[in-house]
Amino acid sequence: MKKKLLFSIISIVLILTTVFFIACDGETEQFDENINLDHDDLGVAPNEAAQAGIDKPDASKLSASSAELTEDAAVKEAATYLFNIANGNLAKVSYFANYAFGSGVATVTNLKMSGSMQVREVRIKDGAAMYMVTLGRVINGYNTDTPDENNANILGACRALLDYGNRKYTPDGQTFYVQSGKSKCLLENSVDNFYTDTPYIDWDKCNKVRAMTVSEFMKEDYYNKSYVETTNADITPENIESASIVHNDKEGYYEIEIKVDVTSNALKLATESTRNSANSNDIVYRYQTIKCQIWDCGLFRLYETYDSWAGSIITILNGYSENQWHKYFTYNKENAPLYQIPSDTSWAK
Repeated sequence: MKKKLLFSIISIVLILTTVFFIACDGETEQFDENINLDHDDLGVAPNEAAQAGIDKPDASKLSASSAELTEDAAVKEAATYLFNIANGNLAKVSYFANYAFGSGVATVTNLKMSGSMQVREVRIKDGAAMYMVTLGRVINGYNTDTPDENNANILGACRALLDYGNRKYTPDGQTFYVQSGKSKCLLENSVDNFYTDTPYIDWDKCNKVRAMTVSEFMKEDYYNKSYVETTNADITPENIESASIVHNDKEGYYEIEIKVDVTSNALKLATESTRNSANSNDIVYRYQTIKCQIWDCGLFRLYETYDSWAGSIITILNGYSENQWHKYFTYNKENAPLYQIPSDTSWAK
């Protein structure tokens, strides 16, 4: 009986921790402040060559501004307009790369169980080709009454089930190759060494490569309009509660914040993905906030989401997740030696 209960607990932590990619609770887990972003033009304005072929924002549509969240229709319209241009430009720009990171916790409330992860991702688009590598590592598991006391048994079991690495590659935007694996693939200090010269994933220990069409790839990963989009949310003025938009004159970018109306259809795909992963029909989003910095030319500098969902899983078990996600972008290919699609893609077959 105890063995069955243990595996039930592990299963719930598995579901709650993985269904939305990353989870975060600011009281128990903090982002690594030592992450180095000062390289490869991350967060640096795109040069003229990088801006070729993209949609430039019409400044006349961005005259409304507010430093605080507001329900003012003009501000919501301006923020939505700018966000959708930046999201669409990721498919139009000839090259971009982003480094994304996060960490977090998911909780089963009536079992007083929590588990947290750190996640890293690099995505590179070069013409029609795209390469993405992601790593997730459980960093602790504990009883919520004693959050400072890591439980070695829970941690070990969760790592065996939850740790993962994957890579995805398409040479032409039509055929996609995907390889993934669990804890046996991850090497020592894999999170700290992620995307450095030190190995962090042993791909020989991962699953076999799967090939799929672009439509199959987008359906499996719940993309909306493009396989390079930042979000599958449907952002329209009608689907947001409030917004803010201000211009940073010194740096040359807009800062926008959008509070999504979770009662609308904005998060339809995200909800479907979460419910499918958790085998649940009643999980709902409690909130979602999107924060972005967008260059004057219409390209993302920084993209962040903050959201939460909650619901019941497997009859009497209840849980929730608090989520954060951060992406920094670079567009100047000649200044980004680290962020190039690997020359050896022989695994993708």
